[in-house]
Amino acid sequence: MAVKKVRLLALLLILALLFCLFYLICSKQEQKDQLAVNGKYRDWKTYTYQNIKIIYPPGYPLVDEFDKMAANYIAGLNRNCRFFEIDVPDDTLVIYFYTGYGQGREMTGRMYPFADSVAIHFWLPSFPGPTLMQWLLPRWQNVEPKFAFIKHGLIALLDYSGQNYHKSTLRYLEEGKFIPLRKLAVDTTINSDTERHQSAEAASFVDFISYYFGIQGLEKLYRIQSPFETAVEGIFEIPVDSLEGLWLDFVKERVEALDTTGAIE
Repeated sequence: MAVKKVRLLALLLILALLFCLFYLICSKQEQKDQLAVNGKYRDWKTYTYQNIKIIYPPGYPLVDEFDKMAANYIAGLNRNCRFFEIDVPDDTLVIYFYTGYGQGREMTGRMYPFADSVAIHFWLPSFPGPTLMQWLLPRWQNVEPKFAFIKHGLIALLDYSGQNYHKSTLRYLEEGKFIPLRKLAVDTTINSDTERHQSAEAASFVDFISYYFGIQGLEKLYRIQSPFETAVEGIFEIPVDSLEGLWLDFVKERVEALDTTGAIE
C-alpha cells in the first residue's frame, strides 16, 4: 500500500513538473510574439481621448480628425451597450489605424479590418461598426455562439452602414431568394466581411428577436448549444416555422413603417 502511494505521489509530481514546463514554454513564446508585435509598431505614435487610445503610423493623413473619430467610437460603444442593456466596459479601447488596406493587410496578414480581445485593427475604406462589435461581443457574452448567423447578424445590424436590413430581407423574399430560417441557422458560409445576403437576413432576424423577445431572449439564443429546433422551442416555446412567420410579419411591418414615415421608430 505504501509503495502505491509513493508511486502515485511520484506520478503527480512528474505531471506537475510537466505542466510547469509547458507553461514556461508557452509564456516565453507569448513574450516573443508580443515583442514581435511591439517591434512592428515601435515607430508609431499614440493619441488618447478619454478611454480611447489610437495607435497610428507617422504621416497618417487623418490626424486632425482624431477628436471626431474618437468621439464617434465612444458614441457607437454607448449605443451598442444600450442595445445589449449592459454597462460600458471600463477597458481602454485600443485602435490601430493603418493608412489603407495595403498597409493593414501587409502588417496584420488579414484581408479585412478586425478586432481581437486586445485591440481593433482598422483601415479605410471600411465602416467602424463591425470591428467595434467584434471587440464588444466577448465582453457581452464569454461564449462563442453555436449558430454563427446570430453573431454575424449582430455585427451587420450595428455596422453603421446605414443599410436597412429589413428592407433587404423583404426584397429577397419577393425575389424568391429568401433563405429559410432553418437553413440560415446552419449556414457555415455566412461571413459579414464578405457577403451581404445571409448576414442581411441575420441582422433582420436578431433585430426581430431583440424587439419581440427582449435582449434576454437573444442572449439565450446566443449562448445555447442545443440543435436549433430544440433551442427555439425551448427558449421561445414555438416551432421554428412559426418563429419564421413572426419574423417575416415583423419585417413587413417595419418596411411599411419606413415607407410611410421615412423612419422607423
